[in-house]
This record gives sequence, structure tokens and C-alpha cells, in this order.
Amino acid sequence: MAASEGTRRFVWRALSRLPEFRIVRRTRHGVLGFSSRDRGVGRILFMRGEYEYEQLARAVAVGGFPVRGRGWLLDVGANVGTVCIALARRGAFARALAVEPAPDTFLHLVKNVTRNRLGDAIRCVNAALSATNGAAELELSTNSGDHRVRVAGPLASEQYHEHTRPLIPVPLRRLDDLLDEHGIARSEVGLLWMDVQGHEQHVLEGAPKLLASGVPLVVELWPYGLRRAGVEPEAFAGYLGERFRSYYDLGQSTPAARPTAELRAILGELPSYKRASPISCSCRDRTVLTLVAVCGSLWEPNGGK
Repeated sequence: MAASEGTRRFVWRALSRLPEFRIVRRTRHGVLGFSSRDRGVGRILFMRGEYEYEQLARAVAVGGFPVRGRGWLLDVGANVGTVCIALARRGAFARALAVEPAPDTFLHLVKNVTRNRLGDAIRCVNAALSATNGAAELELSTNSGDHRVRVAGPLASEQYHEHTRPLIPVPLRRLDDLLDEHGIARSEVGLLWMDVQGHEQHVLEGAPKLLASGVPLVVELWPYGLRRAGVEPEAFAGYLGERFRSYYDLGQSTPAARPTAELRAILGELPSYKRASPISCSCRDRTVLTLVAVCGSLWEPNGGK
């Protein structure tokens, strides 16, 4: 008999108070290991056995990737591998390049790739992507999904006490340069999936050649994260509007999440904006598949993303 949600919550709280260790669980994505101290992605994987899997499946269905997407998946902000491992196991892409900047999370990612016997299919890179090559500071959160490249100092009105977060140096790479280093042709890339906590425009500014190839994009938009990265959501919507032809809103797992209305109002001004439907769009149609809001833990007071 499966444990109740209350039991799983009790067990998680007990485990999270122990010295940090790796929890390994069979999930809908595959067999994944994660930190017992991860209050975001790890906690949700432990509690639910999945992390935004329905949105992942919907992106695959709308994009038609099992049919067309036999090239490379670029998973930027890969975390412990919930996207790249799931899509590799589904056969949606032949190969994947998974980029994750946080060293501890990166170790979980590498072990998970090996654990699922995908070492020949997924390459892992420990770096942050941005508009330039160099180095930056990475804010570390108790939620592994909310580690962020620090572009400027914390906002005057913080939501998550960013000024108290530890900082570590991380290498910055331009995505175009990273593809060259790995010998990946832009024409071979079937999808760019990004979850980089507001740093999306900086990543895209480092990939003009890739964007020129017509690559489709999945991006998890978050107004607060964009503003923290020095980008206004309206400006980012305009940036996308100049570079992509069609937009599909894949919805969210938390219907009451407040930023959804704000983002939909912004994106709704774009003439090609549309709600995702079961019909497939072209995989090479310069499409943005938008996850307008992320998982429910984002909005919990105990510090989600």
C-alpha cells in the first residue's frame, strides 16, 4: 500500500533533519537521487514521485518531439536531470547536453545519468550559461531549483532573503561557444529547454547562432526572477516576439499562482500567442512552449523557488 501524503510529509521532515545524504527514489522520470536537504525539487520528488511531469509530457505532445525530435536536447538548468533523463528514456531525443552550474546538484545529475544507464546519451556540463564567457557568483538556495546567477545586488524588496544566501564562483559560458566545443551543429538541436530563474534573456543573448537556426524553446517564465536578473517581463516578451513565430502556453500545476495572470497579460499582447492544444506544432517553427508558472512549492512561505 502506498504511503499517504501525510506519512510522506512526516518522513521527509524527519529525513531532512538528519545530516545531509542522498535519497534515491524511483520516479516517473527515472530513478533519481537528490539531497535530503533540498526543500524544492528534491522534496517534491520525494513527496510526489515526479516534478512537473505532466507539463513535460505536454511539451513533448505539443512539440511532436517523439516523431521529429531525433536530434539534440539542450537542458539548461538541468538540476538533477528531471527533464533530460525523462526525455532520453522516452526516446524523444537521441542525445542531450545537460548544463547545471551548482556543483552539488551537478554531482547528483551525473550519478542519475549513470544510474539510468544514459551515459552514452547525455553529456553533463558544470557551468552557468550567460551572454558572455567568464565567471560569476551563484546564489545558493535551500531549494536546488532556485540557485541563481547574481547579475546585480539583491533587490531592495526581497521575497526570499537573497542577501543571506551563500555565494560561490561559477564559470560562465556562451551557449554558442559551448556547442562549438562539443561539436554540436545548430541544425542538430531539436529543443532548447531552460529553467534558469530569470536568466533566460542572458542565455539567449549568448546564442544568436542557435536562435538563427530556428530552434524551438521551452522556458519557465517567472516575473520576479526576470526582474532579479535585471530584465522586465514586458521587455523579455518583446525580445521573444522579435525572434520567435509562435507561442504555446502549457499551463501550470498551481491554478491560483498569482504571476500567471501577469505573464499571460504580457504574452497575450503578442499576435501569435495561443494556449497549447493537443495539436502538434512544427518542431522547427521557432516556437516558444511557455510554462507560465512552476510547481506549487514556489508560492509557499517556507522558501520555494
